[in-house]
Amino acid sequence: MRQVKGKYQKRASILALLLLVAVVSFIAVGCSGGATKKKGGESGGRSLTPQEKAQEAQVKDETNPSVLFTYNCGPCHGGDGSGIVGPAIKGTSLTVEQVQNQVENGTTKDGNMLMPAFKNSELSKKQIKLIANYVKNGLK
Repeated sequence: MRQVKGKYQKRASILALLLLVAVVSFIAVGCSGGATKKKGGESGGRSLTPQEKAQEAQVKDETNPSVLFTYNCGPCHGGDGSGIVGPAIKGTSLTVEQVQNQVENGTTKDGNMLMPAFKNSELSKKQIKLIANYVKNGLK
């Protein structure tokens, strides 16, 4: 009876480890944006799909802060700012300027990226300011 229990425990441990690796990989890829866009429409060594190009073009001209937040911040911070893999930012004590600085420059700790910088992304300075104002005043 003990051998059977040990055999199943070993399998369960291996499955749990594989699941953990899969979840951590998924989170890492999701928060880093999956791939960094390169000049010439390349994303991580591959061409963008027509849907990705259309989505980028739409977001590039977007002025609705809720849409900008959902598309750029929501995957990590949640659509309502309550946090997913990134921290909850709803009701933050940071000023609009501090939020804007964090969105522009990202955050690192001990050399590890915690949040990507959006300064050199498709977002304009105006869009980043809209997002910062939305984080401070719209997520309540």
